Amino acid sequence: MNIKSPLNKMLGDSIGKNFLAIIVVALVLLILLLFYLRVYTRHNQNIYVPKLEGLQIEEASSILKSKGLNIEITDSIFRKDAVPGAIIEQTPKPNSRVKTGRNIYVSIYSKNPQQISIPELADYSLRQAEALLSSMGFDQLSIEKVPSQYDGLVIAVEYKGRTLRANEKIPAGAPLTLVVGTTQLSDSLNIDNEYIISPQDNVDSGNHTQSPNRVLKENNSTKIDDSFF
Repeated sequence: MNIKSPLNKMLGDSIGKNFLAIIVVALVLLILLLFYLRVYTRHNQNIYVPKLEGLQIEEASSILKSKGLNIEITDSIFRKDAVPGAIIEQTPKPNSRVKTGRNIYVSIYSKNPQQISIPELADYSLRQAEALLSSMGFDQLSIEKVPSQYDGLVIAVEYKGRTLRANEKIPAGAPLTLVVGTTQLSDSLNIDNEYIISPQDNVDSGNHTQSPNRVLKENNSTKIDDSFF
């Protein structure tokens, strides 16, 4: 019993030392991990996002750069009564806390209106053309009617007095003129009436009498007075 006692004591001391060493190593690793996370996440280095709404994009960019932040434009909207280049809204919102190097996303008022392609509308009905253009944001539409064989069909779309080509781009919301055909104007102008003169018609230079071979042809029936001959 006396021989085994020192051996057991040595083994016990060895196990205790190893266990203590494991605890110390674990504590050291935990401290290093916490320190690394503290540095990586930049703890207590958050920046308050300034209010950018209403500022010009150049001014806002300078302010953010001085704070270690970046700016990125995500959308632009045109409005006639707005100041071009002014910021409408931002993300994150003002007074939000962010890390250094974070992007701040903004929407601004554009300097020029958006350009939109006008589709081919020839042979569309007036109602269809108006509905389609209204859905695209073109609310200033005027109608110009011209004589045509077909009533109520679009012949052309004009912008500033010029006929637009298919898929040509113009400013959004610009005033447009729809040239539409109508048969009523054709009838009122007697476009369908024709005068046919026989090749044998002659005018007597001495008597200045009209040849009896001249015939008047009209869509509407015309009664001819025989006493004229």
